[in-house]
Amino acid sequence: MASDLLWRFIHAMSSGEKLFFKRNFSGTATDKVPLHLQLFDTISAQKKYNEDAILKKCAPALHVKNIAYQKHYLHQQLCEALLTYDSRKNSGDDLYRMIQLVRLYRKKGLLEEAHATWKKAVPLARSLESFAMLNLLKTEFEKMVLFSSLHTSYDELFSIFSEKVISYETYAEMITLRDIYTETLLLKRKAHYDLDEALREKIYSLLEKIGRCTPPTANQSFWYGHYYRMSRAVLLYLLGEIKASLQLLQEVLSDWKKNNRFLSSHGEYYIEVLYMINYAGILQGAYDYVRTVFNDPLNKLLDEPIQRANFEAIKYLALNKILNKTARYDEVKKLVTQMKNRYLSWEPLLNADLNRTVNLSLGIGFFVLEQYNDALYFPKRGIQWFRDGVRDEHTPVAHILLLLISYSMNDSRLFDSEYRSTHAYFSKRKKKQPFETALVQCLHRTFYLKDSKKKAEEYRKALQVFEANDTNAVQQMSVNIFNYPGWLRSRVERISYRQLVERNVRSSGLEKTADLSSMVPVL
Repeated sequence: MASDLLWRFIHAMSSGEKLFFKRNFSGTATDKVPLHLQLFDTISAQKKYNEDAILKKCAPALHVKNIAYQKHYLHQQLCEALLTYDSRKNSGDDLYRMIQLVRLYRKKGLLEEAHATWKKAVPLARSLESFAMLNLLKTEFEKMVLFSSLHTSYDELFSIFSEKVISYETYAEMITLRDIYTETLLLKRKAHYDLDEALREKIYSLLEKIGRCTPPTANQSFWYGHYYRMSRAVLLYLLGEIKASLQLLQEVLSDWKKNNRFLSSHGEYYIEVLYMINYAGILQGAYDYVRTVFNDPLNKLLDEPIQRANFEAIKYLALNKILNKTARYDEVKKLVTQMKNRYLSWEPLLNADLNRTVNLSLGIGFFVLEQYNDALYFPKRGIQWFRDGVRDEHTPVAHILLLLISYSMNDSRLFDSEYRSTHAYFSKRKKKQPFETALVQCLHRTFYLKDSKKKAEEYRKALQVFEANDTNAVQQMSVNIFNYPGWLRSRVERISYRQLVERNVRSSGLEKTADLSSMVPVL
């Protein structure tokens, strides 16, 4: 089967990128359209990759014997075009070109030109905190000294050379913090709350290492502060210290607002800050703060397709949780309907963990709205399509959610199938949680019961297990994903889950939460 890589590459390009490619990489100026551009236009017009149709469209110039070469050549040209296109407004690329010019001038013996370019490059590298590039520039300075004439004065250049953003000792600490942050991100991929003893010990060990580093100051390196605060914030979040985590995340976000020049080249780090605010902010009940963060005009600077998709997906997750927790179900309906139509276009740009999380979120939204076919589709899709690089703790959530949905659909064949799958999963699972066992057993016992009083008695038994284990951290976080006790109480009272939540929210005053309609993702 022919590879569709080129088709996916072309269809990932923006209209501006396509226009830039056709204007600047069209080859010689002739009336005849070059074959690689014919191939580009043909692939660009296809809704699904079809190599036979391409051969037919571009015949006789394109044929079976030369299509592999032409595809390879087009791919190379596209890569060159996009690298050029992306570098036009990228200060990091500007800096690297300046380093290349310093090298070129030096090798040609044009030392004055090399000096002048070097003097411009060093302050730029320091302003960008591009320490790796700064080291390259210092190496170039040494080479210029080695090959210079004796009469050449280097006093001014050496004064520039000697300036520092941070000391070498602090830089060494920053490298340590960067490595800790990377390890922290990988830990978060394993679990958010269902921590085994080894993982918990690792978290405490990393916090201890951070504690040995110098706390960041206001005038210090932006990246030093970012790695220090973000590592601590994520690790504290994993330990359930949500208030302290959110406070650090607020400090990190404040730093990003003061240093938004880093957004164009390091937007992924900023998006991760928002992702954590989505988790910690909502767990802390800071709904207004989360709303304000996701509506900040700074977010408009995230204009790359992959960054935009990740931002909008995370914004959706935050909004869906807030709307559900505040019983704004009319808005939930609008939101999940929009996301259902839009999500698949974002899917290739999201990692497996975020894809699974979005699928579970959509499943919960549709379940509460009692749109059971969609509710069944998304969680099942989440655990079947996205298996690698995801949090294991999502799998039991998905299994129980699917069982609740099939239970609510009152389809015996479907329920029996889901129960067998769920029972098999929990039987093999090493980590046993009392609330999961009680809930699965309750659903199995009550599905075929006709006596409403006996059903209510079984629901109450399951509720007692939740109440007896209300200090269990895994149960607490699972209930934050979906309110299982609330669903059981709605069964006891013989009302819909939606009605129960709406009543509870009215009595608590949460319906007065600030307007959230402007948080709806850009669709």
